[in-house]
Amino acid sequence: MISSESYPFGKIYLIPTPLGRNRENTSIPAYTLDRLFELKHFCVENLQNAVSFLKWAGHPEPEFKLHFYELTKRTKELEIMDILTGVLNGESLGVLTDAGCPGIADPGADLVRMAHHYEIHVVPLTGPSSPLLALMGSGLGGQRFAFHGYLPVKLQARLSEIKLLEERSSKSGSSELFMETPHRNVETFKSLLQGLKNDTLLTVAANLTLPDEYIKTCEVSEWKHIQAPEIDKIPVIFGLKAKGNIPPRELMNRKPVKKKFGK
Repeated sequence: MISSESYPFGKIYLIPTPLGRNRENTSIPAYTLDRLFELKHFCVENLQNAVSFLKWAGHPEPEFKLHFYELTKRTKELEIMDILTGVLNGESLGVLTDAGCPGIADPGADLVRMAHHYEIHVVPLTGPSSPLLALMGSGLGGQRFAFHGYLPVKLQARLSEIKLLEERSSKSGSSELFMETPHRNVETFKSLLQGLKNDTLLTVAANLTLPDEYIKTCEVSEWKHIQAPEIDKIPVIFGLKAKGNIPPRELMNRKPVKKKFGK
């Protein structure tokens, strides 16, 4: 059972939810489900989605015995304080968003920040996160990366942002990730081909963890000569990595790498 021996309050459990609903569970670890089944109080982004997930996961309690609080990007600080009152009185709380990890491209960060202020123990649990899964599968590298959420809606602003991300990647060697509203995926993909340099690496990661999962990384020049991915109205994470601008003097001073294996 959930123990509060080390803390005077309840705990907050950040519970990842599937990125898409498969018949069988292929993305939520057993340990995460064990903690989920012990909870009766939940912060949820959408009540209907949360109840559907709990039924799918096999929560032992019926819906009418559970307590739900709405937590969206529009939830005000005073409302969050009301939610935390129960935790301060010893009730542990689970945080559920519609898909992925709370606090990463989803609501939850404000609640967690206030929880730390009151010295409430926050427990992040393992599960799917679309930006991290896309980064892992992209080959762009994760030593230095950033996730930027959504790009601007208007074309010129979007193209300007794309060029800024490419320039940032070129200077720092970082991988730049972002997402898009599903109905604008195709439009955004066309903007990326228009705004990026031909030798910049571009990743498209769609329907992650689902049977028709699609992840592909190649240079923009190659994307321009192959069939465009079918990404209309489905969840997509985009990523890019530009070629760095290495000064000629630095290139001359670099020493050749010795082979460790073979001749």
